[in-house]
Amino acid sequence: MRIFVALLLSILSLALPAGASASVADNDSVARARAAEYHYMQAVYLAEQERFDEAYELLEYCRAIDPSSSAVMYGLSPYYLVLDKDSLAQDALIRIVEAEPHNQYYNLALINYYNKTGDNKSAISLYEDMLEYSDEKSDIYMALYSLYTDENMTSEAVRVLEMLEKSEGKTDEITMQKLRQYMQIPDTARAVALVKELIAENPEDMRYISLLGDVYMYIGDYGKAEGLYWEALEMEPDEVVTLSSLSSLYSALGKDSLFTITTERLLKSEKLDPVNRLNTLVEYAAYKGDKDSAYVMDFFREMMQLPYDQLEISETYAQYLIYRNAPVDSIRPILEKIISIEPENTSAMLQLLTYAIADNDYEEVISLCDNAMMYIPELLELYYYKGLSCYFLDRKDECAAVYELGLSRRSDETSPDVLSTVYTVLGDVYHELGELDKCIESYDSALVYNPLNMSVLNNYAYYLALDNRELDRALDMSRKTVESEPDNPIYIDTYAWVLFLLERYEEAKAYAEKLIGLNDDMSAVEFHHCGDIFAKTGDMERAVEYWKKAVEAGDDSKILKKKIRKRKYYGNAKRK
Repeated sequence: MRIFVALLLSILSLALPAGASASVADNDSVARARAAEYHYMQAVYLAEQERFDEAYELLEYCRAIDPSSSAVMYGLSPYYLVLDKDSLAQDALIRIVEAEPHNQYYNLALINYYNKTGDNKSAISLYEDMLEYSDEKSDIYMALYSLYTDENMTSEAVRVLEMLEKSEGKTDEITMQKLRQYMQIPDTARAVALVKELIAENPEDMRYISLLGDVYMYIGDYGKAEGLYWEALEMEPDEVVTLSSLSSLYSALGKDSLFTITTERLLKSEKLDPVNRLNTLVEYAAYKGDKDSAYVMDFFREMMQLPYDQLEISETYAQYLIYRNAPVDSIRPILEKIISIEPENTSAMLQLLTYAIADNDYEEVISLCDNAMMYIPELLELYYYKGLSCYFLDRKDECAAVYELGLSRRSDETSPDVLSTVYTVLGDVYHELGELDKCIESYDSALVYNPLNMSVLNNYAYYLALDNRELDRALDMSRKTVESEPDNPIYIDTYAWVLFLLERYEEAKAYAEKLIGLNDDMSAVEFHHCGDIFAKTGDMERAVEYWKKAVEAGDDSKILKKKIRKRKYYGNAKRK
């Protein structure tokens, strides 16, 4: 309802339009009309107070008292539209227009309804009727012109423009609209005559000479068009509209060398605005294509020396080089120039960051992230990559601090996947720092944002198993990983080990056998786990075999050597 506050206030503030009391159906209904008028005024007050529900109910009451009241139906029509009672709105508006055909407010209300329903022909008919009595015709002419244009009624659109011109006088806007319609009909003779008339009236204005060239180009008379463009350029050599038209002409004619000269002249013009310069530059590079890519790169470098639009040109050049899969060493200096011009240019910073990540240049990653954080401190991805770089540089405490800072600054729009990933790595780091409670807290957060984060589910389960606690919960998490990726050796090893700790030895053995069958390059930990499982299932020969493989793979723990020497399993700590 609030959307229609302004509309309702403008409608209801009119109160009862002149002649409303004459809409009483019968002579003996004066009392009803007066009652309706009284309650109508109350509805006006309620609408001004934004009490629209009450105003609507009161208007419906007025309609019940006096169904023929145009003012009441006029007041109700916006409510009917809001309530999707379009048929009631249409009936009401048609009735009041028929009752008072010269009431401009009623006519415009019905036209608005026709606009809402897309009934342009009915709107046109009503506007044409309004021309018969309205003293202010200019707005009606423009509305009719728009409707005729929408309906592709070109001749009628021209007729209305001519009527508007008689009413308002000749203006550039009307003339250009007439020209546009002549070209659409097409009526080239009238189009040419119209522009020649403009040239005669404005002999010093080269724009109209160039415009006549556009008309001739449109109708295919390229020779006349080219001559007119050059005539216009003699008057104003750097006119970008004419240069653009001439460039398009040479492109259409396939005159490559002339197209190149004209387009480069256009691109170097100081008068060309940045948006059109960049659009033209992109189109020019596409026109040149693969065969002239080296030439285009040279031209870009030349353009970068211009004293204007250096940032925009550099950005376009960088995008072109990236599109061409140019060597990173050729792109990086352009990106660095962009940042030197605009230090807060995040696109360039992030692209440089991508290259540093690909090169495993951790110090550069940290430097770029620090710079970017000054301008986009809420972008969690920056903290993620800086934290990883700190981790790989063996600065784990700093890594954890970076992630905690990033999580405290994150945007509300940060994706759940990114959040889950950051919490995952943070949990891993805390585990390496020996802070198991913080590790578990981070893993819990990671699972909030992605309950199916397999890496977290596996590591969480394994770390609980290492601490010999909450093994049933660990088993549930580990089960989800092997169900999701049944041939993942890491997940199988974790699941087998949790089963082992739960003393479900035969089940653990089945997964140990599967692990062995899948993995030709088992780790020392996996060999050790398999040995323990075989020992508890009574196969001491295989247990010793896999314990020895664990030693060969790098496990030199005293407990393992004792197991081999004594040919006996020595258990883990009791479950917590």
